[in-house]
Amino acid sequence: MVSPLRPRSGQALSKPDNHFFSTLLVQSRRALQRLIRGVLCGIFWGINLLARAFEGTYNTLRLDLSGSLPEEGPSLLATLWRAPGMDFLTLISLLRWAREDERIRAVVLTVADLDVGWARLQSLRRSLLALRQAGKHVWVYLTEGGTREYYLASAADTVVLAPAGHLAVTGIAAETLFFKGALDKLGIEAQVHQAGQYKAAGEAFTRESMSGPHREMLEGLLDDLYSQIVEGIALARNKSKAEVQELIDQGLFLAREALTAGLVDQVDYEDAVPARLEAKIGPVQVIEAGLYQRRRVRALRCQLLRYAPRKIALVTVGGPVKRGETVDSPEGGRAVGSTSFARDLKRVRDDQGVAAVVVRIASPGGSGVASDLMWRELLRTRERKPVIVSMGDVAASGGYYLALAGEKLFAEEGTITGSIGVIAGKAVLHDLYTHLGVGKEILTRGRRAALFSDYLAFAPPERERLEFEIQAFYQDFVEKVARCRSLSAEAVEPSAQGRVWSGRQAWVRGLVDEMGGLEEALAEAKRRMGLPAERPVIVERIPKAPSSWRLSLLLRLLPRTSEVPWWWARERVWAILPFSLRLL
Repeated sequence: MVSPLRPRSGQALSKPDNHFFSTLLVQSRRALQRLIRGVLCGIFWGINLLARAFEGTYNTLRLDLSGSLPEEGPSLLATLWRAPGMDFLTLISLLRWAREDERIRAVVLTVADLDVGWARLQSLRRSLLALRQAGKHVWVYLTEGGTREYYLASAADTVVLAPAGHLAVTGIAAETLFFKGALDKLGIEAQVHQAGQYKAAGEAFTRESMSGPHREMLEGLLDDLYSQIVEGIALARNKSKAEVQELIDQGLFLAREALTAGLVDQVDYEDAVPARLEAKIGPVQVIEAGLYQRRRVRALRCQLLRYAPRKIALVTVGGPVKRGETVDSPEGGRAVGSTSFARDLKRVRDDQGVAAVVVRIASPGGSGVASDLMWRELLRTRERKPVIVSMGDVAASGGYYLALAGEKLFAEEGTITGSIGVIAGKAVLHDLYTHLGVGKEILTRGRRAALFSDYLAFAPPERERLEFEIQAFYQDFVEKVARCRSLSAEAVEPSAQGRVWSGRQAWVRGLVDEMGGLEEALAEAKRRMGLPAERPVIVERIPKAPSSWRLSLLLRLLPRTSEVPWWWARERVWAILPFSLRLL
């Protein structure tokens, strides 16, 4: 007699039986995963308790802020040249953790020699204000400070300046170099065509001073950024805008003068800060940033083990964009290659653990073709996963082109963006060759074979063709802006023409969606994943820093003596920012 619970030999299981065993297998796998996560969580929890016992208690977080605070963590190669510092993501994460940590009652920051852009300053400043709103005491110590350092410090409830220190809060300035006079002396002619009356990237080589549109653009940009400085300091220091403008015009302050002017709260040495803080919070128990980070990471690992793994891919585009592979330099600079970018995004699309993508753009643009290829890859990614864009210090021209692929665009008020326009051209070295006694003969097959020769100027038909190409690229750029921003081409045109805007100006014109930084973009990605704000998630950085290097790689990354940078000569159409902005 055959048991009804067992099929005869060679008889297939029925559909209900198949379903039963499949369900049993899935449930067993989930139960095993929960068991493993529980065991690991218990291990991490025990390690955390032991660590707390040995490391002691704390109520004050201390951080040193200086240098560039890079968007990406240091590569192994860069650490061979210099000691790694704190990167921007790590810093805003520490400040957020401190805000949420009930044991932290105060945060003390020593700020010196910052080399960061305007948008990152505003993100950090907002983090300090959020700490104060959470009931934390925020103290900033300055040995001395310029506009950058003081603007950040003004967000603290207490600013302490060294007795021998001084402030140089002198304002903001934009500088543009003009090389035409030097090129004329060398016998070099720059032949540059631009699409957009404000697209002034070529003026540095074709003019000896600013054109009218160039000056108009910079004046408007500086007006808005300057007003942001004044408004921020006035609100934080309880002064009127007129008072702050008068203080900025004075600019230079000794420590006692800064105290009398109400720019700082105390004048003292750094070692005296804990004793002064003790009057506010009682006995001061300091934990340094590095140790605090390690303790928080251990706790977060335990929290993450309670949930199914969900990741946000943080894709950073830092530096100019080019075709081909990404190129790093030992000093830490980077040119982002479209081929490397596409490969990274394909991995992100195929990774089932990645539930959302945040693209952090800190790029002035570069190759027009590379910008378009990278924009397309982001659109392909967006078809499968949410893509949120966070603009850093600059996301202009080709950098803004990439940002258009995002479902939601965040920018700081001081982000440099826009510059919807392109340029193209070449340098003609004929007279320089002649002056040096160098001759060149050119043999061609094809009427335009020598079109981009550095020995021959463009002929009128060639100029017309080049003008046609850049206008075609410009129109395509404008149409993409219109389509991605749900605007008409006619509505985009006044905001285009190569004009550069602050993030606040861009928001008014519909070029971005919301004011905010990287923290807000990550929160938006989490929301689109359907997760509560308090639930931790894994943030996976893309591209990943290499874990090892070879001598051949080292040699490839070293600067080339004959090409600075070597890949510029390969491009015909450029979508790149026309000037540098400097805080003084």
